[in-house]
Amino acid sequence: MGGCADSGSDGAAGAAGAAGAGGVSQATDTTLDEAEDLPGCVLAITALSGGSGTGGNFQVGDKITVTFTIKKNDGTNLPASELGDARIYVSGPTFNYQRVIASTSNWHTAATQNPDGSWTYQIPTAIPATYLAPIDDTATFTAGELTGTALLSGTYTVGMQAWKTYTQSDGTSVRDAGSTTKDFLFGTAVTLDPREVVKKENCNQCHVNLEAHSHRRRDTKLCVLCHTAGMEDTNDPLIEGGTPDVTLEFKVMIHKIHNAAHLPSVLGVTTNPDGTRNYAATPKPYVVVDGTEVDDMSEISFPVMPSAYVGYTYGNDGSETVYQGASGNGPMPRDVGYLGLTASQKLQEDKIRTGVVACWKCHGDPDGSGPLTAPAQGDNYKTMPSRRVCGACHDDVVWTNPYAANGLTMAAGWTDSSCAGCHVTYDPGDPPTIENAHTHPYSGSLNTGVNVTISAVGGGTGPGGNHQTNDNVSMTFSVKNDAGTNLQINSQLTRFQMMVTGPTSNPQNIFSNISMFDHGWRKAGANPGGGTGYGSVKLKSVAAGAVAQTLWIHFTAVNTFDLVGTVSGTLLTGTVVPGGGTTGDLTQAGVTFEVVDTATTDFTADEWYYLEVIPLPAVGDTYTYKIRADNSSEVKALVAAPPSTTAVTASNLPMYYGWETLFEVTAFGGGAQVLAANSAASGRYVETATSVAALQGVGIDVDKDVVIDLGTADEEYVKVGRFQTTDDFTGAALANTRIWFTSALKKAHVATDAFQNVTMTKRRRGLHYNFVEATGVVTLTDTDWTAGNRIVMNYRSDAKLKSTYGAPSQDSDDIGIDAGDWKTLNAIDGTYTAAIWSNRDFTVKPDSTSSYGYSANSSVEAWNKWNSDNTTYRMISPPATKLFLFGNADMIEPRAIISSGDTCDSCHGQLMAHGFGRRGLDTCLVCHAISGMEDGPKYNIGSAKNQVTTQDPEKWKYALLDNIGVTPGVAMEFRTMVHKIHRGMDLANAMTYSTNGIFLGIPYPASYEDVGFPARPGGVKHCDKCHGSSNNAWKEPEDRSHPTQQTVPLRRWRTVCLSCHDSNDTRAHYDLNTSASGYESCATCHGEGKVYNVQLMHKSR
Repeated sequence: MGGCADSGSDGAAGAAGAAGAGGVSQATDTTLDEAEDLPGCVLAITALSGGSGTGGNFQVGDKITVTFTIKKNDGTNLPASELGDARIYVSGPTFNYQRVIASTSNWHTAATQNPDGSWTYQIPTAIPATYLAPIDDTATFTAGELTGTALLSGTYTVGMQAWKTYTQSDGTSVRDAGSTTKDFLFGTAVTLDPREVVKKENCNQCHVNLEAHSHRRRDTKLCVLCHTAGMEDTNDPLIEGGTPDVTLEFKVMIHKIHNAAHLPSVLGVTTNPDGTRNYAATPKPYVVVDGTEVDDMSEISFPVMPSAYVGYTYGNDGSETVYQGASGNGPMPRDVGYLGLTASQKLQEDKIRTGVVACWKCHGDPDGSGPLTAPAQGDNYKTMPSRRVCGACHDDVVWTNPYAANGLTMAAGWTDSSCAGCHVTYDPGDPPTIENAHTHPYSGSLNTGVNVTISAVGGGTGPGGNHQTNDNVSMTFSVKNDAGTNLQINSQLTRFQMMVTGPTSNPQNIFSNISMFDHGWRKAGANPGGGTGYGSVKLKSVAAGAVAQTLWIHFTAVNTFDLVGTVSGTLLTGTVVPGGGTTGDLTQAGVTFEVVDTATTDFTADEWYYLEVIPLPAVGDTYTYKIRADNSSEVKALVAAPPSTTAVTASNLPMYYGWETLFEVTAFGGGAQVLAANSAASGRYVETATSVAALQGVGIDVDKDVVIDLGTADEEYVKVGRFQTTDDFTGAALANTRIWFTSALKKAHVATDAFQNVTMTKRRRGLHYNFVEATGVVTLTDTDWTAGNRIVMNYRSDAKLKSTYGAPSQDSDDIGIDAGDWKTLNAIDGTYTAAIWSNRDFTVKPDSTSSYGYSANSSVEAWNKWNSDNTTYRMISPPATKLFLFGNADMIEPRAIISSGDTCDSCHGQLMAHGFGRRGLDTCLVCHAISGMEDGPKYNIGSAKNQVTTQDPEKWKYALLDNIGVTPGVAMEFRTMVHKIHRGMDLANAMTYSTNGIFLGIPYPASYEDVGFPARPGGVKHCDKCHGSSNNAWKEPEDRSHPTQQTVPLRRWRTVCLSCHDSNDTRAHYDLNTSASGYESCATCHGEGKVYNVQLMHKSR
């Protein structure tokens, strides 16, 4: 890069040529107003002449004459005299670029304009007999370098670049640059062989407008003419102490830049003389110098998923340094021997395995089914390996040593000519082919796919089938693999979740995401009596004709059980599990399963096991199910002990088997306490003047149950999640002790209401009660019940639409109605969204006999099984959503803030999140479009005890060791979160922005101060990069006011704009232009059509 850093001398302005047929040459205004686009500097070489060889081929000693045009974007000529600088150079041959004629400056002052408006320029240096040395050449890198040797016959390239400087309205300058190349034949070559391994259109999928070196170079065809074999970094000892041993050959440099954070050299990994890995090498940051600017690339990761999405989790030894494993399915499969590595070595391996494997992103078709074409030589990465290009990423290879990996060993001393023999085609005993070795299991043949299609949303009882309050929401859907075969929900899926949100104008949480079905036998929870057991029940298969019912296993004695079905009745009686053994496969009512005892007499007082059997569709390929909801802490009074009192009834139906938990309130703690402030329904905390120590003294503590308003209509039971005595923002002491609960309050409570500790004793179905699923009638069957005690019921039933909106996920007071949070407000007419996502786990094992280096494991291992050479991944369903109407709405209105998930996928390949449990933008928006969705945990902080996780422990020394910490005021809805993530390092307060990521239930703090948005120029100013080029929704924040109950002004500008513009100055500017009552005046200046409108302020040049 240092070789391109010279600015060049601006030559004297030459006389403007006469206007030609190509357009009128007129002096260009060099001042741009705020809205004006750059006029353009479009170069095009129309002809090369001067070759003295046969057919016009060029020979040594020939001077190249270039005929070219310089135009603006509107097609008019741009006079050469107006250019600020212009350069031309020659390199070749295209199969191994070397410098031939060094960069010549200021051709614009010597070019002659032709009558047709084109220009002619003769390069003053004749074609030499030998190749020039590469830029900043030393003896360090000589592979592929042909310095001083005779020019080979072949295809060579002339490159031209130029730019014009304009002054912007704020007084700053901006370059309008252009470039072009043209190939020619040299020597005895007869056929042009252009170089096109990657195209700028590939780069621009992420970078929008590829540019480098102060905006002057904008095409990969130009890049390769300087970044030739043997080019090195400047290595100036006065800059960063020098940067020796850094090659800037294009194919090496680009691989290293995009894979920098995962390079073995950066992570301190190399190879020992015996071919094994050395994990104790000194890490070497990947640093290059551009002019005098030092670029440390060591934190750069490639954005293509799944490799781009991995969290590295750490344990709780007090130092936050004990590595536990990689969360998520991003890394490539583990190699043989992973199990035997230390924790720190596993971390190094996991980071290496998370490197770039999506070679197709740069070398394949840039836009898939779009109009662009793949690079003509894009497949070179599969067929033309070399030590330079492969060693760019795999820089732990020491070519003079053997290299052992995954059961195979590469001998020392191989040359480039030998690489293709093993790595291009596959024969048994060979390593995987290049293409296969870079095929992620998620993308390969082992991922047979999960695809959900919602064909209908039912249950509406209003006119035209519209949904109304108290209606259920049913979904008719299919679940298939990529081959179109139906998947059996119980035995072939790992997860299946449903959710409902709406309206699309301002999404709210209607039905929280719920795991609908059993994917294997489900434990109902620990039973009273002390036993928990270690046995398990393994589901083997569910036949096509299986009976649709709920099965349960009831252990009646030590290692002895009955099998009962809600339809079939008793199927097995007194079946024995051999101590420490297994029943072997048992098949009943179409279900095949096995009961396993892992130690003698494990099943004494063990849990029950349930399976709701979901047979394959008897007709067609669709299922129809109502979305369900979990009801918590429903209170029933026990007037008298059985048999006098025999039944209580659930308030919502049906009451699904195996999802219920009944508690008897058997004791109340001493010393009832008093609330110090009012608490609203749907709130997550109460306040009391009592100190934490005093509360703990009367049994009120984290993870303990309390009752509020005992003996009144507002009586309810909640579990304590956290005590708070200081403000999460300022650290100032609160006036009262705040008690957060793990679930939302159902009732409103007022100051002076009482609360106290309670003892809730779990009761067991079959021993203490039974119930009828359809009617919800619970029959009490045992005299252990005590007259006068309360029964608290948790159970699952069909969900019903409510007249008011529920609270968003992780809700608190930090984000409220002024940001569009409509909790407890009336539901409005509109378009609502039903959604499903599902996945299926699969495990791969290292396999040196496979052409991929891995193969399918015979069984599925847990995704977080760290101590294994095997790796578990998951097949994820693409978005499955269906819009429906609520109330009196008469037209479906989709949400169109972002035009399409294709905008995300242009950089990310396939958008994925949450341990690869979610895939695609529309799935993300189901949760993350909900106004008021917040980061967590705030109210169940105790649940994260002893789990501190992070991507880099050095960055998280401020994280609490016993939990992941609260993040007050941090929104998780996309209009805030995605803006902040993508602005990342450019946030004024980047180091203060952190979120609690979730990988399959494991929380971990995530920061984004190393994230850079790749669009050029201007980074996140390219709003259309994410929102879509034809989308105008981003030009002004949308109004999310409730139509009838907006009690405070909506702060729509604050929520969106301050997510990126987070500096203290910007906050002050916002506060000054917002009234004390909360009314924003932002639209006065920044509204559409206004002088500082959003589109204008985000204009990129």
